[in-house]
Amino acid sequence: MSKPKKFVPRTYRNSVWRLLVLPSSNMLHTTLNAVRNARLMNPEPMALATGFDFATVQRRTLFPINMSLTMIVMNVTLLCVSSLGDDLAVLASPSPPPSVIKAEADRIQAIAKASRSTVGVFGLDGQGGGSGVVISPDGYVLTNYHVSDPFGNRMRIGLSNGEMHEAVIVGIDPTGDLALLKMDGRDDFPAATIIDSDTVRVGQWCFASGNPFVLATNLQPTTTWGIVSGVHRYQYPSGTILEYTDCIQTDAAINPGNSGGPLYNWNGDLIGINGRGSFEKRGRVNVGVGYAISINQAMLFLGHLKSGRVVDHATLGFTVASDEKGRVIVSNILESSDAYRRGLRYGDEILALAGRDVTSVNQLKNILGIFPSLTRLKLRFKNAEGTVDTYVRLGSLHTVAELDEIITGKPLDGPPTPDGKPPEKKKPDNKKPEDKKPGDKDNPDDSDAEESAEESIGEQSKPKELVDPMKDLFEARRGFGNYYFNRREVDRVTFAKETEFGTLAPSDARWPKNLKWEWSGSVAGESTQFQFTSQSNQLSLTLGSDTSMIDPVRGWASIIDTQGLSGPALAIELWQRWNSIGPRAMGECTYVGTAPVIGLDAWQDLTQVTTGEVESFFYTSPETKKIVLIEIQSDSRQDRLEVYFDDYETTLIEGLKTSSGEVLSKPIPKRIRSSYGITTPMVIDFKRLNVSQETETK
Repeated sequence: MSKPKKFVPRTYRNSVWRLLVLPSSNMLHTTLNAVRNARLMNPEPMALATGFDFATVQRRTLFPINMSLTMIVMNVTLLCVSSLGDDLAVLASPSPPPSVIKAEADRIQAIAKASRSTVGVFGLDGQGGGSGVVISPDGYVLTNYHVSDPFGNRMRIGLSNGEMHEAVIVGIDPTGDLALLKMDGRDDFPAATIIDSDTVRVGQWCFASGNPFVLATNLQPTTTWGIVSGVHRYQYPSGTILEYTDCIQTDAAINPGNSGGPLYNWNGDLIGINGRGSFEKRGRVNVGVGYAISINQAMLFLGHLKSGRVVDHATLGFTVASDEKGRVIVSNILESSDAYRRGLRYGDEILALAGRDVTSVNQLKNILGIFPSLTRLKLRFKNAEGTVDTYVRLGSLHTVAELDEIITGKPLDGPPTPDGKPPEKKKPDNKKPEDKKPGDKDNPDDSDAEESAEESIGEQSKPKELVDPMKDLFEARRGFGNYYFNRREVDRVTFAKETEFGTLAPSDARWPKNLKWEWSGSVAGESTQFQFTSQSNQLSLTLGSDTSMIDPVRGWASIIDTQGLSGPALAIELWQRWNSIGPRAMGECTYVGTAPVIGLDAWQDLTQVTTGEVESFFYTSPETKKIVLIEIQSDSRQDRLEVYFDDYETTLIEGLKTSSGEVLSKPIPKRIRSSYGITTPMVIDFKRLNVSQETETK
């Protein structure tokens, strides 16, 4: 038996209809029109946003609306939907909002800008394939050491516009996994815009560009977009000496073939060199964890790489460990280290290095790893007496012999062969890009060439007798990636004027030879007189009432070892020789790179000269070629003599004339500061310099 219906007065039913049903029906009709348009564009977000199937709701409203409860629910739902407001308008809009369109256009523009400086790196025979980036209009290219190493000293560089250029190795950094290449013949190569990578923050957009799996047979780089996942990461060496310090982590896909290629920020500015990914135990497929060498580290090493040397990383001469309080404590220290001479001892706490706080062992490794050897850094540590701020000189991590063995005897590209010998590197042939034919696998311009990540992209062909424009740009020598570029850099820092490459103009920057020099002055703040006279066969120093004779060649080591007062005279003599006969005539000469000098913001050119019993280090301004500092040492376990040359003034040298008959004018230092290590410097102010042509003795 059915339950009798409850009587409801008609007036009450009419009130409910007017208050709930009619407003709900009108609102539903209006809203469903907007919803229908939105569903035509993208139905899924609507269902996800409301939890209702609006098609079903629409069908039900076609029936007479006589269920007040149902309409109440619908009314509440539609009120929720109406709260979406702008979201519904966006979904129903026929085009994305202007901000989205602009962001997309900016991204496309940034990628186009970055792609121009992204290059492919290949062997001369088309074998292999990696990536790189142009960093200067004159054709310098940065890539990974493990990319360039199999190709030897010559390779091909493919630009994104389809051009192929031959390149030669310049300098290599096996520990930091960097190599510098040089294309020749142009001064307008498309170079990347380089920014300070320390400004990069986690969460910022970035993208990797390069040639993964050698896909870009038409030389158009592949771009993968992502975010910066981490900064200042430290990656331990994994079976090699390759150590990634202070690197950038990204989830932008970095796959085999991306190595050596650039990592750009959202604006297409260079922030890193891609080189490492988490592939272990997962196959050769990216898993969203890739690492790039920070461009700041690369630029700190750039001067050393341009020297053509096998560049070494640094050691502080001590090790550290974390104690139970989390402090970074010295656990061992060499007495021969510069840090020991500055007062650091076992158990002292390391607070900061190079202006960056040190709160963990890895953080100290991160900071140390971005600087080349021989660099001088500010160190802050704490001992029982308090906090100490000083400067320490970084030592070399490897000897020249060890680096040579790493490069030639223990290559990083594979284990020894069954006979115990290291695997032979593939020898490039002399086949030129213009000799390639359509269909050749090693023709990067042939987009129909067979592509494979496992197989080589080229075939060996018979070399042809052709003129090689790059053959004179390589010179082998132990300890160097390419000694040719070291000679080139020595010429650059020595002469203020150059004509074309390899040809030096008659230099007015040099003094005449066979001169007699007479320097007169006094010790700053004292009445002590200083006078130094230099001739070809005799050096004479008068300091106060004491006069000493110095041999031009022998006995210098004894003066440095005993920290004698004659040290400044040796530095002045070296200053004269550098500016008159040049560093090559002084002894074995090597351009080291660029290095910081205390009190100067810009890094200076550093050239090492072995003269008789001592080694001398000349720091010269890249712009003016003036000597700002000379260091002299006879034993690396002892402090160097440091002599700073300050307050240069252009001075007329009476008695000497130029080739045009004019009185010679030269920049002369008016003050020098001399010290051994951290001793109080002796400052000498020069009042007069007399220079005359030396009288020839019979």
